Amino acid sequence: MSLSDGFEALKCADCARSDSAATDAVPTGRLAIPAEAMLGFPEGAPDGRGITRRRMLRNGVAGVAAVYGASHLSWDHVWNSVAAHAAEPMKKSLVVIYLNGGTDVLNAVVPTAAGQYANYAANRPTLARGIDPLATTGVGTTVFDAAGGPNPDGLAFANPLVSGTGLGKNADTKGLDTMYAAGDLAVFPAADFSPDNQSHFEARDYWFAGALQKLPTGWIGRYLDLYGSKDNPLQAVSLDTNLSKQIRSNIAPVCALNNLDGVRFEVPNVGLDVADPTDQVRKLVATRAGDGNAGLQRAKDMWGLTCDVSARLGTLASTPGGGYPPNSALSQRLQLAATLLGAGLGVQFVTIDWGSFDTHGSQLTAMDPQLNVLGRALAAFQADLVARGIEQNVATLVFSEFGRRVGENDSQGTDHGAGGLMMLSGSSVRGGVCGELYDLPAPRAGGVPATDANVTVATDFRSVYSNIIGEWLGADPGTVLPTIPGGINRADGTATLFS
Repeated sequence: MSLSDGFEALKCADCARSDSAATDAVPTGRLAIPAEAMLGFPEGAPDGRGITRRRMLRNGVAGVAAVYGASHLSWDHVWNSVAAHAAEPMKKSLVVIYLNGGTDVLNAVVPTAAGQYANYAANRPTLARGIDPLATTGVGTTVFDAAGGPNPDGLAFANPLVSGTGLGKNADTKGLDTMYAAGDLAVFPAADFSPDNQSHFEARDYWFAGALQKLPTGWIGRYLDLYGSKDNPLQAVSLDTNLSKQIRSNIAPVCALNNLDGVRFEVPNVGLDVADPTDQVRKLVATRAGDGNAGLQRAKDMWGLTCDVSARLGTLASTPGGGYPPNSALSQRLQLAATLLGAGLGVQFVTIDWGSFDTHGSQLTAMDPQLNVLGRALAAFQADLVARGIEQNVATLVFSEFGRRVGENDSQGTDHGAGGLMMLSGSSVRGGVCGELYDLPAPRAGGVPATDANVTVATDFRSVYSNIIGEWLGADPGTVLPTIPGGINRADGTATLFS
């Protein structure tokens, strides 16, 4: 995994090779992304007649995307399409975050009702969270805020996921509790499929395909084949070196983009800071050339423009929202997602793989720092979208391929189980609890943890996909998903996910 933030769990060999990459997919081309496009076409968006490679690339390349599709698309053809999208209103967009390894939902979203909590704690003598919202060690819990929706049987966020508590966070830190209280977070306890499949490879592929079988295309890829652009590969972007199976399509162009390097300049032995107006080079380009030296003046003007573009590109990563956990691969990917979505390039889908959640041993040590990053990064991403003014058009889906067993094992970890963590966030999301709550068994005779018992699957992931396709994207779910089992069962008695 390239996006693990350095976290490591005691995991099985299969998980070490498990992510969403379609490693057999071969790019049909490479797409240079002009700095001008990432800066919102500062000289005016091309109208389709004015696009030339020379003009678009004269200020440098912000990044290079690997393009996948049925056929090769010329550079000019792609950017004519992108420019057309730039002139249109932003489409409803979806960011999908896959938590690699099978995230233990019980230690992320904790049951607090008396009977269920007793069974949870008895099955996890060393892993159970305490019902203590003031805990600062990362093992406490914070009950869902009633403002976010009904919580009749009691659920609580593990404190690493919430704001201002646990693992050294300060009072200004935002987390999942902040989003839930604002009504911007829907939580699906124990999302999976039945009968469950606890193989990393097969379960993962089912989630990516949107079907209980391996398919040559992903659920998002099939949506794009039917409803997407035939010309703009930036409509769906995997933020990785490889294409995600989720956006793998039959004919629609899509792409993988690992990063935006921007355009930065270094001059040996010269202090160059293009963001500083008092910089030596800035001073040189600000000096007018002598009369009759038009060539030198044109060179100075071009260098000045180049410095300006470089400085502006350098600020792209310093997103307006702020608050992202530092030194985090997830933060970097979410910042890049916000940048792409806000650039007006027709980006509608972004996929991110992250984490190392196959916690067969030492679970608290391996999992809690990741939950800390996840909660803070998601809240920061939402604030970033608000600062950019695009929050009403972006929803974020988070899931893992399965959950873990009810009882802890002898290595203070948990083994593969059913019913994993799934969440949907955004300003247009109807927050609250979705799906029936846990029904946990008591320990075995003699108080032995039920290491063979599973969480009951409460929500079929395909029903969530169906609502996203129908409600959010405005398409017919039946044309994308082979089977749609049931609907959404919310704690408030309704069945919709978006306002």
